[in-house]
Amino acid sequence: MATKIYYLSAEVSPFSEATDLARISNKIPTHFQEKKQDFRIFTPRYGFVSERRFVIREVIRLKEIEVEFKGEINFGSAKSAFVPSTKVQVYFMEYLPYFGSKNKTLYKVAENRYNQRNAEKYFYFSKIAIENLTYLYWQPEYIMCNDWTTALVPVLLKTVYLEEEFFADMKTVLNLVNITEMGKVAKKHYEMAGIAAEDYEGFEDNLLGLAIKHADEIISISIDGKDNKKEIEANNNIQKALKATGKKVKYFTVSNESEEDWDQLYLDLETFFGVEY
Repeated sequence: MATKIYYLSAEVSPFSEATDLARISNKIPTHFQEKKQDFRIFTPRYGFVSERRFVIREVIRLKEIEVEFKGEINFGSAKSAFVPSTKVQVYFMEYLPYFGSKNKTLYKVAENRYNQRNAEKYFYFSKIAIENLTYLYWQPEYIMCNDWTTALVPVLLKTVYLEEEFFADMKTVLNLVNITEMGKVAKKHYEMAGIAAEDYEGFEDNLLGLAIKHADEIISISIDGKDNKKEIEANNNIQKALKATGKKVKYFTVSNESEEDWDQLYLDLETFFGVEY
């Protein structure tokens, strides 16, 4: 029986590429889909992602995805495509006020400064990602959340959506790839997403710590010789949250470009997700 995995990422090669996450978000879903697992990606459609080039198609039931954000009912939408040369399903979330920009750096603006609307944008994306499942009538076993841009999802599922039976059996996996790329998160951003003050108390400026508190599993995938472990162990906010919860980070590494290295990563992840053939 196929394992169902919902993969949330702010960047996926070749559609959007700013960090190592883009490549990881191409290769891992492709492997799992080739192994006949039900692996689906949800990512923003930025203004520079061409509908014609990537054959992005409208999905009638995803034309108006209702979401409550900033205290108001809002509507985003999603369209469908495939990662080129694969059968990996990709759902592109569309919302022009946040993701209509043609800026390919994704997270930064002029003079290498972080976009001050990053938290607002990706908190909105996180809520739409959850709501999208109800429109798809699809209940994955795992929701894989990559980096701070989707780290709010485990928090939302254990707070705002806690009483909704549809999500009850879904496990969240938080993958830490680029912890230094994180922009600023403040109390007002949690409030925009409908999270009560008591649910983020003590974590006002520590999104990753709050996500670690609520995620079912914490992993870190690194490629090209990058050592995520050192960065994670040096991050006080992450270490504080790990110590408080007793959780551990599971590390997965591709140290070079060899197929053998990637094959080992795939085997390790299959074991992690309990894939059976």
